[in-house]
Amino acid sequence: MTRILAVCVLVAALVVPAALAADPAPADFKNAAKYCKAVRESKGVDAFQTQYGTNKNKKNAFGKCVSSTAKAKAEKREDSAETNAATAECKKQQAADAAKFAQDYKNLGQCVKSHKGGDDSD
Repeated sequence: MTRILAVCVLVAALVVPAALAADPAPADFKNAAKYCKAVRESKGVDAFQTQYGTNKNKKNAFGKCVSSTAKAKAEKREDSAETNAATAECKKQQAADAAKFAQDYKNLGQCVKSHKGGDDSD
């Protein structure tokens, strides 16, 4: 009975950490290739190729992962730069004429949204 319990505890100690290990996040890595390598190691080659591969033998999975990850990071940087520019413009408008700013916008967020091209239906 003691041996069975010891074996169960040992198996649980090995299985639980592997099950709880989360997939890596792109933000944790400086470049897309390192992220994709970590994903491939965490998921296993077959699962990685199934997720990212597009050709018949799925051998292009690594390249597709790197490409899509780099593209997503670039879009996020562009959106962040656009938001920063809109925020600066709105703060400048607010400082120049606070009464007009309050008349035109409910708050700074609404102004930023309108400058970024979003709708201001709030």
